[in-house]
Amino acid sequence: MNFAENIFKSSQPGKTILHLAPEGSEVVRDVTWDELYRQVSQVSSSMAASGIKVGDRIAAVISNRLETIVCCLATLSLGAIWSTSSPDMGVDGILDRLKQIRPKLVFCESHVTYNGKSRDLMQKHHAWTQTLSDASTELDNVIVISDGKPFKTNEGGKMITWEKFVSRSTGAPLTFKQLPFSHPGFIVYSSGTSGLPKCIVHSAGGLLLQVRKDSILSYDVRPGDTILQYTTTGWIMWAMVLVSLSYGGKVVIYDGSPMVPDNLALFRLVEKLRVNLLGTSAKFLSLLMTSNTNPREHLDLSSLRTITSTGSTLTPQVAKWFYDTGFPPRIHLVSTCGGTDLAASLITGAGTLPLHAGEIQSHSLGMAVDIFDLEDENGKSIENTGAAGELVCTQPFPSQPVCFWGDEDGERYRTSYFEQYGNRIWQQGDFVSRNPATGGYLTHGRSDGVLNPAGVRFGSAEIYHVVEQHPEVADSLCVGQRRPQDPDESVVLFVQMIPGAIFTPPFAHKLQDAIRVGLSPRHVPKYVFQVPDIPHTVNGKKIEILVKKIISGGKPKISPTVANPECLDFYKQFVAIEEVAAKQGRTLYKSHL
Repeated sequence: MNFAENIFKSSQPGKTILHLAPEGSEVVRDVTWDELYRQVSQVSSSMAASGIKVGDRIAAVISNRLETIVCCLATLSLGAIWSTSSPDMGVDGILDRLKQIRPKLVFCESHVTYNGKSRDLMQKHHAWTQTLSDASTELDNVIVISDGKPFKTNEGGKMITWEKFVSRSTGAPLTFKQLPFSHPGFIVYSSGTSGLPKCIVHSAGGLLLQVRKDSILSYDVRPGDTILQYTTTGWIMWAMVLVSLSYGGKVVIYDGSPMVPDNLALFRLVEKLRVNLLGTSAKFLSLLMTSNTNPREHLDLSSLRTITSTGSTLTPQVAKWFYDTGFPPRIHLVSTCGGTDLAASLITGAGTLPLHAGEIQSHSLGMAVDIFDLEDENGKSIENTGAAGELVCTQPFPSQPVCFWGDEDGERYRTSYFEQYGNRIWQQGDFVSRNPATGGYLTHGRSDGVLNPAGVRFGSAEIYHVVEQHPEVADSLCVGQRRPQDPDESVVLFVQMIPGAIFTPPFAHKLQDAIRVGLSPRHVPKYVFQVPDIPHTVNGKKIEILVKKIISGGKPKISPTVANPECLDFYKQFVAIEEVAAKQGRTLYKSHL
């Protein structure tokens, strides 16, 4: 089989397949199947003329644009392996990825526009190109897409223009290299919060089959539907959206901020292009709620059947706002839990089941999902008890990673997924429970970030559900602190206030009281502090483990996937948390001891 061939099996001459929608522009460019095929054919021929063969790695540091899709499909047509990174990543982050996979070609762009500002990327590209050239003899060319803007090529001659590259095409017809189902197709990356990012290799067949199954059966995507997934190219969602083309779905390629010129930017595209499925994140929906942006009051959303939410936990408050105020109640809100590692969801939506606020409806079809006791290394199932534990998969699945690139003995792969319960149980790393009454799943945070004061285990998501009901709170982060001198773990809550709201000791106690009443005395944080910002990844996930390490006295490496790394310096003072509390005149909440 061949991934690119499967994409073009659904082609219809003259029919639109892509809508290109750059940030802030009211002009949408349509791309037909014919144009996509012609461009993929040209680039595939140019790659072949450049000596690209089966198994070679082709990388891109590029935004969400037509050329990204073209180069990906051209790569896969030849049996080479595709890997993308978002252009907002710094030089070190790019090199942490590319030095591991040693690509022969890298595509990039000279400028990007985000949040209304155009940024020149060439200085950054020159820096990583030089270092990568010195470190790898395999790099042949860095191809720069400049959109007509002038740029300076590097002295070594490896950096060339897009126009020069495509001129290598011989005009040979597009062919599709036939390969095994499990042949590597994509390399994607973990966040790298605990060292170098893992280079996760997904098979072309596994990703194609798994995503088609989830899209058609769980998200109700139909042939001819229009899909808009807000994503960067550095997120697994980009590769998953590409699969939509294989069953005749039209894809909106949006590049830029989802909130320019305002919070309704994506929904204007929904109305204009009659979008049927909109892919978002829990963070985005939460921002809409807190800003009192209710799309159904402003625009025609009658084409929308499904909205998906991924990236982090969707709180009950957001789910209730979604149906009560934000969106038409007939829309299916699908919350999922899965990730980059498996290019799929373990638990997801189901259009035939009731939807309960704060719960994910069902396990993903065809996935042997269970919940295991975190403290029982033999793998004791607690799924039907209502207790929280480790989300696992007990049988192999099609999109299970082939390997980690460069992990010659497979040890890093095994320790990432199979260390806790042995070689037959996939450990997802999520702390979840299943409601015995509804059958729905509740997510409580990452299992490696489980809070454990005095031996009582609970997830941070439980705290967020309570704290973020308070309108004064813009965001929050709850982590454990255990320094070398500490006999037990303390729970610390950091809150970011909305503009104009004032944080006071009485307000801190108000939050603690709400947690005590809403959850239990054992859940109450020992400390509550105001912070200017909460760290998130570029995909909107709260960064708990890194902050936990920082306030516990560690000096972890800061991953390039942190969207706002400058805010982490503020957290370093909390290593001496007693001194900070004393300076602020803070008293400790004792009722849970």
